[in-house]
Amino acid sequence: MELTIEKISSDGNGIARTGEGVIFVSGALPGEIVEAEIVQRKRDFAVGRAKRIIQPNPKRVKPACPVFGTCGGCQLQHASYELQLEIKADIVRDALMRIGGLGAGGSLSNIECSPSPQQWGYRNKAAFPIRKIKGKPTAGYYEAGSHKLALLRSCPVNATPLNGLFTAIQNELPNLYLDVYDERQHRGALRHIILRAGIHTGQTLVSLVVNGRLNSKNMNSIAGLCRPLKNMTTFTLNHNSRPGNVILGERTETIKGDGLISEHLDEWTLRYDTSSFFQVNTNQAIALYRHVRELMREGKAGDVLELYSGVGSLTCYLAEAELLTAVEEWRSATSLMARNLKDNKIGNIMVMNGKAEEVMSNLSGTYDLVVMDPPRSGCERAVLERIIKMKIRRIIYVSCNPATLARDAKILKEAGYSLKSARAFDMFPQTVHVETVVLMER
Repeated sequence: MELTIEKISSDGNGIARTGEGVIFVSGALPGEIVEAEIVQRKRDFAVGRAKRIIQPNPKRVKPACPVFGTCGGCQLQHASYELQLEIKADIVRDALMRIGGLGAGGSLSNIECSPSPQQWGYRNKAAFPIRKIKGKPTAGYYEAGSHKLALLRSCPVNATPLNGLFTAIQNELPNLYLDVYDERQHRGALRHIILRAGIHTGQTLVSLVVNGRLNSKNMNSIAGLCRPLKNMTTFTLNHNSRPGNVILGERTETIKGDGLISEHLDEWTLRYDTSSFFQVNTNQAIALYRHVRELMREGKAGDVLELYSGVGSLTCYLAEAELLTAVEEWRSATSLMARNLKDNKIGNIMVMNGKAEEVMSNLSGTYDLVVMDPPRSGCERAVLERIIKMKIRRIIYVSCNPATLARDAKILKEAGYSLKSARAFDMFPQTVHVETVVLMER
């Protein structure tokens, strides 16, 4: 079947329209004419894959990774970087217009995606599931749309320290006295490897995610893993005995070091642990945080409310407000935020632990600005309703999911807020994911 690709979907597939409906085509780029094979039909759409590129996009390039197209980690390595930025700006624009109903004019017509300072080797965090392949424990990334491992030697988007650690651990996995986790039967101990690195400090963290109780032989085996990892700063065990796809459990045990690594963001130094949220692209995060600070300055904010504050990364950039209230639900992150603020001699901030909607219901006083960076699922409806009820004049919303951002923006629009600016940031080069900062005003 010959198809013309209009644009790219938010999951990285080409979109083609026919008389029989929409077809999502893997491996295709906007403007291309492809010969496609239909692999699945649904009532409202079909799924296909490109067998042959009849007329390629002139910005198509050769992927750098040998497992691109099999591994599910990247979706856009076959697009030039210029085209990747165009695709991501279009994804954000489409979501805000189609889902958010924010219209075609003003800020949306000129939206751009700010390029990442690094297109490769930028990721400071990686999580590798572990499976048994040919009788040997093996780590890798999942193939696209499956729980089958794509076998890796290294990953070109991961920072160099992570690739070094991955190789060393992969070599030692067969020597570990631990059964590999079987997700179907919920048996076995070894589930995931978590690697984190401070790009500007050189510090590294290794964590094994394990299921169930470990005996002395297990622990001695794990202690032996630390010896060949000579450049590792700290080593932890994260205990996750829940079935399902959630990687991390609630309890983390430190085996070597203090369980923390640090990173420099401009003049500040932040410490974080195995489970803390920290933007995966350190240098692009700095650019994004500077932009948020500029938006705050333009509105001459007095009292500022920050929601989903994590360990205080963005909080540091907002600290020049007259009074800043920072809210975080994850207790360990709240403790680290308080420690980070103290270590960086930032004192005009009230740190509060709890769910955003619950903390907000007990807040008194008025705020000129709310800044929020929620998870991919977006804000709880109660958070948005409380913002509306508190009549907070300006909202800066940072999002890694254009669809949930647009959904929440629509709720705010219906309550009298209008979009004043929107900028996409390429936090995740070579993938279809994109970070967005929007400013809305009452």
